[in-house]
Amino acid sequence: MRWKALPAALLLLVAAACTPDRPAPAAPGTPAGSPTGSATPAGTPAGSASPTATADCGTHDLGHRGELPPDSLSCLLDAAGRHRFAVLRVTLLTVEGDPIRFTYTVQQDGQVEVLTDTREDAFGSRDVMRELCTGPAAGPPALQFARCSSPTPVR
Repeated sequence: MRWKALPAALLLLVAAACTPDRPAPAAPGTPAGSPTGSATPAGTPAGSASPTATADCGTHDLGHRGELPPDSLSCLLDAAGRHRFAVLRVTLLTVEGDPIRFTYTVQQDGQVEVLTDTREDAFGSRDVMRELCTGPAAGPPALQFARCSSPTPVR
């Protein structure tokens, strides 16, 4: 009986080995079901540093009043200034203790995509909003920007 399954198992292994590479799963620290930023470079010019390299600037739980570690802040600001891909994840707590999650993704043009996830905020809008921002700078508790687009819902 067990030998009858051997050809099927071998066929499955061969098929799995021949399938094209799949995109990498969501980065560690991304909440299950959260949308991810568009950190995968598209059309990276020849001669650029690793076309698929995305710097991981960290995942931080800042609580109610925490501050972003300076090395994570400089990682993101440097990536934006050099137009290199980078991701930073920050969680802040509301007054009631509900988490608000922010994902900052530096794009190839130096803009920063900001995803704000309020789905766990019992008194909030319970959605995910996306903004494209320019001019990132250090600001309490994490980042501030010179200009951001109007927030749009992520579906």
